[in-house]
Order: sequence, then structure tokens, then C-alpha cells
Amino acid sequence: MHANFSLFDYSILVLYVMASLGVGLWFARSQNTVERYYLAERSAPWWAVAISINSSDTTAISYLGCAAIVFTGDLQLALGTLAFPFAALFVALVFIPFLARKNVYTVYEFLEHRFNPHVRTMASGLFLLTRGTHLSVALYVATLVLAQVLGLPIVISLLILGGLTTLYTVLGGMKAVLWTDVIQFFVLVIGLIAVLVGVAAAFDWDLARIWQQASQPSPVGAPWLNGRVETTGHTRVFDFDLGLFRMNFWAVMISSFLGGVGSYGSDQVLVQRYLAAGSRRKMALSLIGGSILTLPVNLLLFATGIFLAAYYSHFLQIPGFAWVGGLTDSNRVMSHFISHGLPGALGAIVIAGLFAGTMSSFSAGLNSLSTASYVDFLTRFGRKERTEKQGVLHAKVITCALGILVMLGAVLMGGNDTIFAILAKVMSPFSGPLLGIFLLGLLSQRANSFGVVAGAILGATATVYVTYFTQIHWMWYFVVGSLGGFIFGYLLSYLRAPPKQRSSLP
Repeated sequence: MHANFSLFDYSILVLYVMASLGVGLWFARSQNTVERYYLAERSAPWWAVAISINSSDTTAISYLGCAAIVFTGDLQLALGTLAFPFAALFVALVFIPFLARKNVYTVYEFLEHRFNPHVRTMASGLFLLTRGTHLSVALYVATLVLAQVLGLPIVISLLILGGLTTLYTVLGGMKAVLWTDVIQFFVLVIGLIAVLVGVAAAFDWDLARIWQQASQPSPVGAPWLNGRVETTGHTRVFDFDLGLFRMNFWAVMISSFLGGVGSYGSDQVLVQRYLAAGSRRKMALSLIGGSILTLPVNLLLFATGIFLAAYYSHFLQIPGFAWVGGLTDSNRVMSHFISHGLPGALGAIVIAGLFAGTMSSFSAGLNSLSTASYVDFLTRFGRKERTEKQGVLHAKVITCALGILVMLGAVLMGGNDTIFAILAKVMSPFSGPLLGIFLLGLLSQRANSFGVVAGAILGATATVYVTYFTQIHWMWYFVVGSLGGFIFGYLLSYLRAPPKQRSSLP
């Protein structure tokens, strides 16, 4: 058990998890059609969808990774947040008109109309690999924190976070996911504020002093530097260097914009959120609202990195705080701070926020993985005749099976790099080419099915090459996959006859 946690603090965590489960049980009563199970009857309030879009994309990776990236670097990545509303506006203008008219379940149905069923199947398969690995990494990260802070075995942590979230997602469908996302959003934000309060109190509420301390490099010999010497502080925002081998302004802005377009336009998890809003206007409102909500949330996420960098740089130099030397991995700075720097009540709130980030993203991802599996695979290749009752049962079985697979995948994850770098390595070979396919379908009349498939394969190959055989910074991995898939796909389309004349936006 955490030394600073009382029985009351643990009861906060238990009640929170049980409340999330209770929401799933409440909505389980009305899940009697496939559309209701997967899309909440397309009648969800746009503001709730906006919160869900933000909540389902703010995982334990964000919760811990933003702190880690600032703790060992600076604020350059935070600048990319400004690109998200522009990416959402692009998707609202280019993607949403088709989705609203065609009443689709998954965004990959567009690709069957634009190209053929094989392209749709390939794209949906890429999504399953992309989001499946993302959820496994997020669950792995959160599990490590629970194991460190609460002293729980890995298996128990997996069952709490993965098992219980799978259970309420299976039972309650999209409505349970949406409304637990809303609750978990506020818990997550409160958890971040608790970290800031804990650090501010340690500095006697002198925020200027915190910023000044963070602007200095970490002390030479700090254990989390692993022998590396910092030359800049943690508050730098702009670096206009044109190199490909370190983070800079160009890498951040280009990657963030393309990543935002990919997330909002080709990732079924986020697309399915705004499909549940119903009309074209509500879809656009929920998407743009969710992207704008990212601004204050990311401000809090990156602020934790600044505050923790100041905290550890300051207290490492004070006799009697030898425990700071126990921090050797920047990915664990948040959990280390919870264990050593926060009183039990605040620590319990932060852990609840971590629970919220993990459970909301896991439930949203699981629901969308199930939707893609059911709509793009089972209903197309399986037995066609099924009642609504049978369809809902099959959907629940698929959701449960996928939850188990993701939990097994979490056991295999690991690495010594920052969380974002690990994620870029395992996701970019799938997610980058997936965006390339959509951009070809939406922006080019000349692209054909041969070109987009071949382009996706070459884009994935190029991403694997730059990831594992070059020193190019991880911020460029997604850019290589998406633009490589787009360019290769467009050029290779000229090796086959043009597609039949039809609008790319039917």
C-alpha cells in the first residue's frame, strides 16, 4: 500500500471505479439495437460529444507523457496544440459532408464507395492495428503507475483498469462510453490541478519562482538524465532549426496538423464520437468544440511538466531529500511525485485522474474497435441474416474479446524511451499510411485502388525504415507514413487506368 494513503483515500478510488461501472449497468437496459449500441441512436448532445472527443483522446499516455517530455526537454511540443482546431476545421469541411449524407457506421465505408471493398477492408484493418497498439500502450503505462504507487501486482492492475472498463463498455455501449467520458473528463482535469497545487504549495505559492527554476537546466548528475547534460531549460517554446534529428518548430507544427487530421478524420474512435451527434451541424460543432477544448486541457498537461521540472531540480539540491535520486525514468516522474511529494488525499485525486484518462480512452477505443470489426468485417463476410437481438449479442461478444486481446497486448509493451516516442514507433507504420489513403480518396480524382494500396504499403515500409534504421526524430514518423503513402499512391495510380468518373465526395 501507498505509505501516504489512508483507508478513506482508497475508498475514493474504489467508489470512482464502481460509479463508472454503475453507469454501464444503467445504460445496459436500453441496448437493444445495433445502432443504439454503437452510435447512441445518433442523438447524443453535441456538447457531451465534444467532451467525449477530448476525453477519449486524453489517455494515461497524455497524463504521464506530457510531463515526461517537458521534464527531459522543453515546451516545444505544447505549441502543436494550436494546430488541432485548424485540423478539426479541415475535417469538418472535407470529411463531415460525406459522413453526414451517407449515414455510415464507420468512416471506412467511404473508401468502399470511392475505391472498392478491398481498400475499405485494408483501411479498417490498419485502424484495428493502430488503435489496438495505442490502447495497449496506454494500458501498459497506467498499469505501471498503479503497480508503483499502490503496490498492486501487474495482473491486478490490468484487471482493475482493463477488466472493469471492458465490462461497462460491453454492457452499456456508446451511451455508457459517452457519459462516463463526460464524468472522467472532469476527474482528469481535477487530478491535473491537484498536481499543480501540490507543487505550488511546496514553493509557497510563488509561481514566478517555479517558472524561473524550470527555466534552468536540470542539475548536472540528476539521475533521470542518465549521464546526459542539458544545455537549455524546460521553458523554451520555439526552435526554428531545420534539422530532422531533433524536435523543432517545423516538426511539431507539421506533425501536429497531420496528426490532428488523421485523428479527427480517419480514426474511428474520434469519428464515431461525432457520428453519434447526428446532423452535419452537430457533428461539426462537436468536433470543433472538442478540438478547442484541447487547448486548456493541454495547457494543464504541459504545466505539470513545468511544475515537476522545477520541483525536482530544486529539491535535488537540498540535503535530506535523497529520495529524489530514486527517480531514474522520466516516464515515471508523475507516479514518483504522487508517491513522495503529495499527501494521500491529493495523491488519491491524481490517481483517480489517471484512472479517468485510462478508462475513458480504453472504453472509447474498445467501442470503436468493436464497431469496425462488426461493420467492416462480420457483417460483410459473416452470415447476413441476424435479428437485432443477435446483432447486439455479437457486438458484445466482439467487444469483450477485443478487450481481452488489448489487455494481453499491454503485457508485451515496454521500452526505455519517452512514452510518446514508444507510441510513435508502434503506431506510425499503421496510422500514417491510413491517413494517406483518405487524403488520396478525398483530394485526388486520379487515385485508384491499386495506387492507394501500393502507396500504403510503401508508406508503411518507409516509416519502418526511418523508425528503426535512422536517427530521424520520432515527430517525423507519422509525416513520413502519411505523406509517403499519399505521394507514392498518387504516382503509382498512373500505372493503372483512371477510376470510373465519380466524385470523391459523393
